[in-house]
Amino acid sequence: MKAFFLLLLIIPFYTNAQTLMRQTLAQAGSGRLVQAGGRGYFLLQSVGQGSVTGTYTAGNASVRQGYIQPLPILLTGGDPDGLEALVWPNPFVNGVVARLEAGLEEEVLVQVFDISGRLVQRIAYVPETQLAIPLLNLSQGIYFIRFLSGQKSITKQLIKL
Repeated sequence: MKAFFLLLLIIPFYTNAQTLMRQTLAQAGSGRLVQAGGRGYFLLQSVGQGSVTGTYTAGNASVRQGYIQPLPILLTGGDPDGLEALVWPNPFVNGVVARLEAGLEEEVLVQVFDISGRLVQRIAYVPETQLAIPLLNLSQGIYFIRFLSGQKSITKQLIKL
């Protein structure tokens, strides 16, 4: 009888030990700048690794070292024909505010489209850097707002609560 109860205690642990689980640890590890030999190195540490990470390039070949794989960063100045705009709040209830790039000389046309691409609102503004755009008549959902001024334009996604 004791063997039977012992078996009942062991079986749940045995079966759980055979379950394959995949886990990802986010924000696990650390990083810091280290100076050695007159050069600076950024030391990253992930779970199971405590060494220098990075990419070594010679000719046409690149070798990445470490569990943490740094990706190259490409910084661009943006689309020269694009319009820069910051729109908030998003999600919104009654309307949004848009801050546009300075120096616009032509009127700003604001178009609001629903998720199917149907134009639901169109407003023209004098060229200003900040616009208050009322969107009271829209129902809840996802919308796209397009700003056009001269040859420049930009489209942003909005969510109405």
